[in-house]
Amino acid sequence: MTERPQGSADEVDRRERRRVTASEVSWAARALQRAQEELGRALAARLRLRALDYTAMTHLLAADAPLGPVELASRLGISSGSGTELADRLERAGHLHRRRAVDDRRRIVLEPDEASVSRMLAELTPLFGELDRLAGTFTPEEQAAITRYLTAAADRVRAHAETLGRP
Repeated sequence: MTERPQGSADEVDRRERRRVTASEVSWAARALQRAQEELGRALAARLRLRALDYTAMTHLLAADAPLGPVELASRLGISSGSGTELADRLERAGHLHRRRAVDDRRRIVLEPDEASVSRMLAELTPLFGELDRLAGTFTPEEQAAITRYLTAAADRVRAHAETLGRP
């Protein structure tokens, strides 16, 4: 998660707009990104997780394949020792379990605890309902355009992140 900007959302928006020229659609996407960061902080606090621990859980949930402590640490930009310590902390708190990888019994992977995942989803379910109701206020054609934009924007953000991550 990024550091929380100082000031109200409107003040932050005004400061950013003085520095960068962008379309209103891009500014709306930026506002959504900031709102998602606020949601992440609030959800982490509700679940009594540190911000980094919450981010770690989101990586574990979104991963295509199970992650080990070192892989998780790499995704978070922390040392492998810190990744192991983070996994220990999450395991003690009941948010994940370590298990042997199916394809390589020497490898340990981290598996989110189902009760912890259920608590996270229970907190998010009302938001999903609100977003679905909001989507329902748009025509199918508008929904398709919004979906195309958000999907393509996410691809471009990921590509830019990858570019920034290269030496």
